[in-house]
Amino acid sequence: MNEILPSALKQIINFLEKLEEENFINYYLVGGILVNIYSVFRMTQDIDFVIDLISNEMNIESYILQLQKFEFSPLQDWKTTISLAKQSKIIQFFDKQDVVKFDNYIIDKIDRNKYKRVGPIALKRRLREKLFNIECWVVSKEDFIISKLVYGGWQDYTDALGCWMRFSETLDVPYMEKVGKDLEIKRELDLLMSGIDDPDDYFKQIKGY
Repeated sequence: MNEILPSALKQIINFLEKLEEENFINYYLVGGILVNIYSVFRMTQDIDFVIDLISNEMNIESYILQLQKFEFSPLQDWKTTISLAKQSKIIQFFDKQDVVKFDNYIIDKIDRNKYKRVGPIALKRRLREKLFNIECWVVSKEDFIISKLVYGGWQDYTDALGCWMRFSETLDVPYMEKVGKDLEIKRELDLLMSGIDDPDDYFKQIKGY
């Protein structure tokens, strides 16, 4: 996986950079692959990213046609992928070697649940960084933490905690507090910033016992 993951990352970044240059479709990386620069290093077998198709009026069929041209592999088949993507706004596919899975989240500016709202919020503050020596757009540290708390799993909290512990002195805390309140994760954010370094203790307090 040491060589496979950077190879898959290079494939998808080449694709996304070309799409942004030619079609003005913005993207940014999220999720576990960013622990390499934001949190505590761990291995991941997936690459997650967010893409804004709606702002430039590209439909899912046209986008998936571009994925096919770059020879990515569907999780099932492309027809099923299109159908599922229209319902969930998520596209799952593999790299050209059919090893690394991509979880591709499509920004939805209509759905008002917190899982969908975090996408366009973070898009406004995306940053240019190098990951495995590959320059690309990534979610900001603040929005990395926010998105991890929104999704709210054990590993999510661990990743968010690692980022907070590494960068708490330089993070834009007022921004995080505002967005946390808007997305109704203020309690989760307050607990994180209080210094709870045990995820099990954190979840006990979230559940209220």
